[in-house]
Amino acid sequence: MNISILIVALHCCLADGFFAPQGTISRPIKSKLFAKKKKGIKPEIDDFDLSGGRPGSIIESEEELARKDEIFKEIKDGTREMPKWTSEYEDPSTLGDMQYDTDDPDVMDASTLGVWDIHDLKAKFDYELDPEKGDPDPNEKDPGLRYVEENPVDEDGVEIGWEPMRGASNPIDTRTIVGTTDSYMIDDDTRDDSMLTPSFHPGDIEQPFNDDIEKFRKSLDIIETYTDPFLGPDVEVPRNVAKWHGLPQRLSYPEKDFTNNRFTKEEDLTDFDSMSPYVARKTAVQYARAKNAEWLPESVSAEYHAKQRAPYEKVGTLMGTLREGEKDPEIVELIQPALKVLGSIVDLLSIEGEGKIFRFHYHGLIKNKYGMSCWAQTLIRDCGVECNNVVFETGFRKRDPQYDGGDPW
Repeated sequence: MNISILIVALHCCLADGFFAPQGTISRPIKSKLFAKKKKGIKPEIDDFDLSGGRPGSIIESEEELARKDEIFKEIKDGTREMPKWTSEYEDPSTLGDMQYDTDDPDVMDASTLGVWDIHDLKAKFDYELDPEKGDPDPNEKDPGLRYVEENPVDEDGVEIGWEPMRGASNPIDTRTIVGTTDSYMIDDDTRDDSMLTPSFHPGDIEQPFNDDIEKFRKSLDIIETYTDPFLGPDVEVPRNVAKWHGLPQRLSYPEKDFTNNRFTKEEDLTDFDSMSPYVARKTAVQYARAKNAEWLPESVSAEYHAKQRAPYEKVGTLMGTLREGEKDPEIVELIQPALKVLGSIVDLLSIEGEGKIFRFHYHGLIKNKYGMSCWAQTLIRDCGVECNNVVFETGFRKRDPQYDGGDPW
C-alpha cells in the first residue's frame, strides 16, 4: 500500500507543477554523465552528475515536501480517490491470507488427483476400445449389407491406386457398400416409415408396382459415388462405406514363453535351468557358434554354403576350394628345397598364372596364415623361380578353436 501511495503522490506533484527547474540553467538531455572525464582516471564523487543528464534539480524543497505530506493525508482520509491502476503496485504483505484462500469452489485440490504409478501406462479412457474387457469390435461389417468383395484392379491385375511407397490409395475398397439407400441421414436400423408422409394412399394399385421397382433398384450392384474437389474430378469417392474406427492401441506385446521357437520340439529343449552359470554360458556359446544350432533345422548351414558356392562350382573355379589343378613338373622340381622347408604344413595344389602363382593347402594355424604365405613366397624366390603370389587355401576353416585359450568354445 505504501508503494502505491508514493507513486500517486509523485504523479500528483508532477501534475501540480512541482519538480520544475528553480532558477537553474538546464543542460541538454544528451549531456555526459561525468562533468569531468579523463581517460583511464576514475571520477571523484564530486564530479559525478547525480541528475543523470536530466534538467533541473533532484533535491526537493520545503514546499515540495509539504505538498507531498498533504497528498498523503488526503489519501489516508479518503478525500483523494485512488486510481484503478494502483492495485497493481499493492504490497502483497498487506493482503494477508487473502491470496491463499482455499474456499474457492473452482480451485482444483491436488490431493484429490491421486498418485501416478507405472500401472497408469496400461490404463485406457472410457471411450477407447478395449477388447480385453469385452468391448465389441466396431469395425465389423453389417451382415445385412453387401460389400465389394475385393479391391478393384486394372488390366495387369495391379490394385488401382496402389503405389510401392505409399500403398493403397483407392477410396473404393472392401468396406464400400454396394447398392443404394433411401436416406443418407437416417440409418436403416432406426428408420420408421410410419412417421413419414405416405407416397401412396392406402389401397393404391400402383403401390405394389413401386415396391417391385425399389426392390429391383436395391438389388443392382451400384456404387453411389461423388467427386471431391480436393482429390480431383477423376477420383470417385463412395458415398456409403462401413466406417473404420481404427484398431485398438496395443500397449504391450503379447506374453510368450521364452522357449518359443519354430524348430525345436519341447522334449528336445536344452535344460539351462539345471546347469551352473558357467556351464550354461559355455553351452550357449557352443550352440551360438555351431553350424547347426538347436533353433535351426538340420543341414541349414550346409545348404547355405552350398548355395553360396553354387556359381563357382558350376564354372569349376579352383580359387577358394581344395581341388588340385595343373602343376608344371619342372617348376615343382625347382621348388623342392622350399617344399622341404615348409614340410607337412602345406600341400601343393596347383601352379597358376603362367607358373607365377602357387596354391597350397594350408594346415597350420589361422593366425599364422598371412605370415607363412609371405615366407613361402620368399623361399620360392630363393629357389630362382619367379613368384608373384602365394595363396594358402583352408576351405571352410576360419579359426582355430583348439588353440583359442585352450577352450574350443
